[in-house]
Amino acid sequence: MLDTMIADPRHGWSIGTFGAIGEFARDDDEPAEISRDGDTRTIVTARGGMRVRLDPAIQIVAYDTLASDGETWGQSVAFCLPEPAQIEQGRVIALGRDDALRDSDRGAYLFDLGVGRGHVRFCVRTRDEPLIVALERVEGENLFGEAGRAVMPEILRAQPHRVLQSPIGRVEVYSRIPTGETSSPEGPHTHLLPKLLAARRTHAANAPIPDGLQPVLMLHPRSPWRDGLGHRVPFDVELDDLFEDLMARFGLPQDLAVRLSVEEAIEQGVAPERFAWPETRRGRAEARITLRRLARSAGVPAIEAWRQRYDRAPEPTTEDELAHA
Repeated sequence: MLDTMIADPRHGWSIGTFGAIGEFARDDDEPAEISRDGDTRTIVTARGGMRVRLDPAIQIVAYDTLASDGETWGQSVAFCLPEPAQIEQGRVIALGRDDALRDSDRGAYLFDLGVGRGHVRFCVRTRDEPLIVALERVEGENLFGEAGRAVMPEILRAQPHRVLQSPIGRVEVYSRIPTGETSSPEGPHTHLLPKLLAARRTHAANAPIPDGLQPVLMLHPRSPWRDGLGHRVPFDVELDDLFEDLMARFGLPQDLAVRLSVEEAIEQGVAPERFAWPETRRGRAEARITLRRLARSAGVPAIEAWRQRYDRAPEPTTEDELAHA
């Protein structure tokens, strides 16, 4: 599965925590160098790269999320490890010279900014001497504390590469850091959002990651509803089938149970008002997604009555969604 998804440019990847994330994506026709070395896979483009090491300890969780447009849904696959027993307060740390993905970047200096959580480090890599001096001066300090605040202008000036690390890999971003009102560039980019970091979470609350686990790599399968730029397109059955296969293999048992209960009730002609609608927020979301999926199928005449009763109100946009926008 991993090799197939890495080779397919329709899908994106990320490493990060809530408020500090690095994303790797490429255009459908963008050149990429893909290599294998034992249990390690590497992909590099002119704008960024990713290295992933296969690990039998990884627990994979596929899940979908309810979109706010009243019609669609999102989909993700989380590669998880148990959360560390202790999560120390983040501080800037000099990590020495980096074993980068590209030969031209090796030997540059890597600094952990101390904004990651648990297994994840959010780093910058640079050969810029003034930035190196500035980061060494605040080593051991909080990036958003009194000492660290002076470093941010230097980071924006020097435009270092960003490197997100976890126990099974890394994402490298070579594009410029947006400044002012500049929007994030297409393709590989990072988000560093202090307001969300203050929540001190390893992942968004609407991601149904089982307690005790932390995502250390995320796969973002191309949506059957949208192209790589997020524009609406005609529904792509092939992409939907691809994710349905992942859900069948890696979906949460409770999600699959909700799906089955809704599908069976509709098939058996149960009136929507007589159905035991799920009591949990996650269960209700999964039931609504199931109704939206069934609405895409022919021959389900009862579906509109179910949607009128249970899927009328739009899902509010939350900071959790914005963290991965």
